[in-house]
Amino acid sequence: MRKQRILYLDILRVMACVMIVLMHSPHPEAGNTGLVLVPISFITAAGLCLFFMVSGALLLPIQTTTFEFLQKRMGKILGPTLFWTLFYLIVSWLFDGRSLQDMGKAVLSIPFSRQGHGVLWFMYTLTGLYLISPVISAFLKQTTKKEVMFYLVLWAITLIYPWINGLVTTDESTTGILYYFAGYVGYFVLGFYLHNYKPQINKFTSLSLISVPIIALAVYVLTGHEGGLSSGRFWYLSIFVAMMCVGWFSLVQEMFKNSEEVSNNHLWQSGGGKSSLLRIVSDCCFGVYLVHIFVMRYVLWEVDYIVHGFGGIGQILITWLLTLLISFAITYAISFLPFSEYVIGFRTNRR
Repeated sequence: MRKQRILYLDILRVMACVMIVLMHSPHPEAGNTGLVLVPISFITAAGLCLFFMVSGALLLPIQTTTFEFLQKRMGKILGPTLFWTLFYLIVSWLFDGRSLQDMGKAVLSIPFSRQGHGVLWFMYTLTGLYLISPVISAFLKQTTKKEVMFYLVLWAITLIYPWINGLVTTDESTTGILYYFAGYVGYFVLGFYLHNYKPQINKFTSLSLISVPIIALAVYVLTGHEGGLSSGRFWYLSIFVAMMCVGWFSLVQEMFKNSEEVSNNHLWQSGGGKSSLLRIVSDCCFGVYLVHIFVMRYVLWEVDYIVHGFGGIGQILITWLLTLLISFAITYAISFLPFSEYVIGFRTNRR
């Protein structure tokens, strides 16, 4: 039996992937100023957090035993994480002059910290979220909507720390009162909450949640402030990025609220049981994320005409589109290979 798909979650996954590739596209020598780079980085920051939310919506609460869940899910993430960690370590050795001694230390550090390339931090964080999922699930199975909201409110308080640090003294260390409510686990639970409880957030409110943070950043910059991203005030674990995530999630959810279970929907099947382009793209997003940095930084950025031939904005757009297309082609090709699920997280079913 073909597994049922939830349309709006797959659309959010594709959106998140597109955002992330756009965020990484600007070349440092293409001539773009902070007036271009800062808005692009901020607007697309929701991408990674949406990935966490989609995972939380799909996985929580787990319905199997802890070890059954870990055996099934961890295999799908540990394989790609290890493969691409080693891949990027080899790339850094070949192209960036990384020493063999440093390589050895990096390999030994794999179980304890992100290695290979900075973009892989997402994989290590997601692995941690998978590990704690059984603990979270025990709470979610017996809790109420109000209790989940209470948890999310406490998490939201940690997101405003960058804004109130100048007014009060906050403790973000391991001894902080809200330390155990902070971090990306909040996005994980937020995805569960929005997917399962479906709070009534209309399109106007959703668009407001997306636009208000952008206006806030514009006011912040135009009034002479700097470091909005580096200070955390407009970055992943900030109240403004969380607002945008809720806005995007709720907007797509509302737009496709009548098409949740779409195993037989024409958007997913093109006839004869074959997957449509939309479904294929959704399945490839994980692999696109993993390979896109190599395609972008070590292939496209080496072509001088791409970097300097289109101007700043042009370079971003060309790099963005070519990276998406090439990364998708590579991922889709890999999906037909044996054990591709341990490289890109899934395997194309050949019949």
